Amino acid sequence: MGTFIVYTKSPWPKLQIVDLASNSFSGRLHQTWLSTWQAMQADEDGALSNIKHLGFKVLRLKSILLSGCNNVTVKGLELELQKILTVFTSIDISCNKFEGPIPEVIGTFKALYVLNFSHNAFTGAIPPFLGNLLQLESLDLSSNNLEGEIPLQLANLNFLSFLNVSNNKLAGQIPTSTQLQSFSEASFEKNAGLCGPPLNVPRAIAPSQAPRTVAEVQSTDGFNWQFIFIELGFVVGAAAFWCLRFLCK
Repeated sequence: MGTFIVYTKSPWPKLQIVDLASNSFSGRLHQTWLSTWQAMQADEDGALSNIKHLGFKVLRLKSILLSGCNNVTVKGLELELQKILTVFTSIDISCNKFEGPIPEVIGTFKALYVLNFSHNAFTGAIPPFLGNLLQLESLDLSSNNLEGEIPLQLANLNFLSFLNVSNNKLAGQIPTSTQLQSFSEASFEKNAGLCGPPLNVPRAIAPSQAPRTVAEVQSTDGFNWQFIFIELGFVVGAAAFWCLRFLCK
């Protein structure tokens, strides 16, 4: 329990799996020590060149496996990985008390496969730079205090097969005509201001499309239509009165 402290004098350039889940760490994630995780910043070509550097002449599935046993939460399920690909990268800091905005440096982790920031106290908007993580297959940001709209850039994540942004304070329309509609309603629920498919909440009416009130109609083009209608009624009534008097004579 307490603030998570990292000494930047000992960087971890080869760190590929970070699992700090289910603790009571608090505070903010700092750009300085996150930026030392160079193995997560390599793109696909960089990851493959790293495998060559390790001496693997032929790219076979067996050749890029590491022995060992690790528990990793992937796609909402806790899995025990008996063997791990050397190109596999994962960050799981779920079930803590981390706060503040999601650090911008996360957007440089282009080799990342799994990102689980759920059940913390992160604030601000879901950052558009998460759309840069093109290798990402699992993204869990549920149960935080995130606000604003879901950025359209998340539709760039073509390999994304698990998404959970439920139980936040998100609002607005879920981006349409994207793969985001392929996820279940549970991925977006418990966001009071969020609407559109796959949620069974109709699209919010934009201010320009909302029905106008009587006062708004009356003030159109600077005219007071209520006054005009009253005057028109008076003129018609008076004309009818004089017509009747004329006919009665």
